[in-house]
Amino acid sequence: MPASDPAKDREVYENASPTKYFQYAKAPLLVLQGENDITDPKEEAEQVVDILKKHGSIVDAHYYPDEGHGFVKRENQIDAMRRTIEWFDRYLLGK
Repeated sequence: MPASDPAKDREVYENASPTKYFQYAKAPLLVLQGENDITDPKEEAEQVVDILKKHGSIVDAHYYPDEGHGFVKRENQIDAMRRTIEWFDRYLLGK
């Protein structure tokens, strides 16, 4: 099967894109992102956050400078774990 052309098959690409469906998200979302992540770029995370906020979803984002995909610096690992626990306490346990 030949590769499709995004210009010619725009609707197919748009319908397959997860960004089309973010507006229907119901669960609160916490985004913890390395600013230098080349696997999942910060700009894509920001796009998700913006879409969710536009539709009134609960979303919070924190971007870690000098981190990539996964956190290497111990202080960022601790901070991410703290933020995750606080998020779960708030939205799973209702604290």
